[in-house]
Amino acid sequence: MLDTASEARFQSALPFEPVNQARLARLRQERIAARVTAQAGVGRYVDKRRQAQVAARHALERIVIGLRERNAGAVERERVLASATHAAELQLPEAWLPFVVSR
Repeated sequence: MLDTASEARFQSALPFEPVNQARLARLRQERIAARVTAQAGVGRYVDKRRQAQVAARHALERIVIGLRERNAGAVERERVLASATHAAELQLPEAWLPFVVSR
C-alpha cells in the first residue's frame, strides 16, 4: 500500500531547483533599467495621471457618501450627481471620464 501522505513522497515531488543567482541578478538589473526608461519623457506622468484619476473618483464617492448620510431625496441626489458629473466633464480630459465617472 502506498502512503500518499508521507513526508518522503512530498519531498521528492517538489519541483524546486536551486536559484540561479546570476540570472536573478541580471533580471533585477533589467527591471531597474526598464523602470528608468519607463519614467523618462512622458512616462514620468503616468503615475501622476493615475493618482489624479483616483483622487477625482474619490471626490465623487465622497459626494455620494455625503448625500447618503444626509438621506437626500432622489431628486436632490440626481441633481447633485449631475452637477458633479458635469463639473468633471468640464475639468477633466475626455479620456479620463471612463476612469472617473461610471455611467
